[in-house]
Amino acid sequence: MKDSGPKPVIKNKSSLLKMKQLADATGVAKSTILLYVKKGLLPKPVKTSPNMAYYDPVCIQRIAFIKKVQATHRLPLAAIKGLIREMDQGRDIAPLLELQSMLFGSAVEKMDKKSLCKATGLSNSQVDALCRLQLIAPLEENEFDDQDLAVAKLLKECLGFGVAPEDLAFYPWAARQIVDSEMRLREKYTKDLNFKENAGLTLELTRLARGLRAYIIDRTLINYLLEFKGLNKT
Repeated sequence: MKDSGPKPVIKNKSSLLKMKQLADATGVAKSTILLYVKKGLLPKPVKTSPNMAYYDPVCIQRIAFIKKVQATHRLPLAAIKGLIREMDQGRDIAPLLELQSMLFGSAVEKMDKKSLCKATGLSNSQVDALCRLQLIAPLEENEFDDQDLAVAKLLKECLGFGVAPEDLAFYPWAARQIVDSEMRLREKYTKDLNFKENAGLTLELTRLARGLRAYIIDRTLINYLLEFKGLNKT
């Protein structure tokens, strides 16, 4: 069943906040608050008419938490939603936050597609094609970080050599096979653990996976090159 996010909280209307009050209290724009509600990070408001909605005061603390996490970590909204869900269940999110932090890294400056195109020389249609092939894989739609930028610059150079993007599609395909196997391995060893133990072992297995991927793929490439006999087949 699809997770529709937090449900509206019914209280005495006098304890609830209008949108302007919530925006003023948090320093967050109306459009951002509506996005948080849409993504399930905030409880849905109580609507008293088509143009009037009231928000639970808990939204102030929720938004403060979202802002704090975004300021210190590079977490997409989906990851922050997961943290909030665990907090709502009374769980200690410290191990999970450590895992998320390792996966996503520290907060970085983000850019939109127009800025990415300007920084790399890629056209809008080229960026769309590379994203469709998952050769560029932003964590949030139309928000690109430093890793996206670095890969986009490499891809720009590669396209300049005449390489077709479709010829590089084996990279995301192979990545999905590896990650599927890693997830099966994680499930094998964590399925009977409690939340804290699960998060801790998942963290260690993720560290192992990241190290092994880079090492084994790079060493495989080096061994191929060591065996290389020349540019022409014999």
